[in-house]
Formats: sequence, C-alpha cells, structure tokens
Amino acid sequence: MVTYSTGLRTELQVTGENSGTWGTITNNNFSQVFEFAIAGVYAVPALTTGTGITLTNGDGPQTAANNQARQNQLIFSGTVSATQTIQFPATQKTYGIYNNISGGAAITARLGATGNTMSIVNGKYRLVATDGTNWYDIFSLAGLGETWVEKAVGDSPYTASDGDNIICDCSSGAITITLPASPTIGMQVKIIDGDGNAGTNNITVDGGAEKVQGDAADMTISTNSAGVSLVYYDSGNGWRLKYND
Repeated sequence: MVTYSTGLRTELQVTGENSGTWGTITNNNFSQVFEFAIAGVYAVPALTTGTGITLTNGDGPQTAANNQARQNQLIFSGTVSATQTIQFPATQKTYGIYNNISGGAAITARLGATGNTMSIVNGKYRLVATDGTNWYDIFSLAGLGETWVEKAVGDSPYTASDGDNIICDCSSGAITITLPASPTIGMQVKIIDGDGNAGTNNITVDGGAEKVQGDAADMTISTNSAGVSLVYYDSGNGWRLKYND
C-alpha cells in the first residue's frame, strides 16, 4: 500500500519495497516534489470568474498543474474584481504569494475549508509561513515590510493608530476610519478597499480635529478597490496624500 508524507505528499518507501523501481520513485520525488517546494515558481491559471479556487495538491510526484500547493512561489493573475478566496492545505509550509490580478481584487488565503485566513492586497507580495493552523508574515516577524489588518462594518468606526495598514471589507455596509488623535509630523496610515465595494458602501476617512488634504471635511473613498496613503504634516495642512508609495 502506497503511503505519503503529511506535508508535501511525498511517496514514502518501505524497506524491500519497489525492487528495481525505487530509484525512479525517489528521483520523481526530488524533481516533482522537493524542487517544487524549494524552488518552484508557478503562475496559477488566470482567474476570470467566481470568487476563488482550491489549490491542487495531488499525492506523490505530479505535474506542476497538479502540484500548485507544493510550489514555493505562487503568482495569481486575472481580471476579476471580487475578492478571491484561495484555499491552501492546512499543513506546514512556506509560500511567497504575489497578487498580480489586474481587476483589482484582493486575495484571502485560507487554510483548509474553514481555517484561518490572511489577506494579500492587490498588487502586493507576501512571504508567509503556516503551521497548518495560523499564518505568519515572515517580513513582519523579521521587522521588515508591512502588516495589514482587516476591518469590517462591525468594527466601524475604527480609530487608526500610527502605522496602521487597513484593508476594509465593505461588502455589508459603509465603514468609517478615524485617523489618530493628536498626530505629529510623519505619522502614517494606509486605507484600502479590499473587496471592491467602496463605490456602493463608502469608506469615510475622519480626520477628527485635523484636516485631511487641507480640508476640515471628511475624506470619502467612493471608488471600488481604491485606497489612500496619508502622512501627517501640521495643524495647518493636516493629513496629506502620500504619492509614489
């Protein structure tokens, strides 16, 4: 009876098994399992419809198309605007994930059918690890890169802190994000429409006692999948849009 390892689904060998063919099996394990996991870069077929896919994860040596979940680096493309939920196996693994979807969609990476999730903003790359239960952002743990938090209607109004990177889920209603009180020069906050519904359910950016773009009125994000990156200057100018982020 053929058995496979839990994580990479490598075909395991038993003493005395597969006489005359074990070498081929071992070579296939190296070329189609280990190499994919260590150095594989795979462009997932373009996403053009629906709201997500389950990555293939066949037993033993398989083609790259049947081994998507074993790849070291995954590139997602397509023209969809709705958030794409990508189901990963709930096993230990490291991944580099690039959201290159031209339709503006965010990616929600989920462990198994109902496990923990992690977001990848459109146009961004994340290097992550999972223990099969939780996701870990390697750049953030190393003190590099950015950490993003998801906020939905139930969190509104949400008061941001300096350095917050906020992905808004506007699918069930409008959201208000209040910028930090008593800000000082150089404080920054990023806000993005993660699920592409801000055109219907607006995101209100409340400056509190401070101006936003020199205006005492709130800023409104009303374009699907749009976002802003704001940096605080002074009391006369308030929060200013940061370009070339």
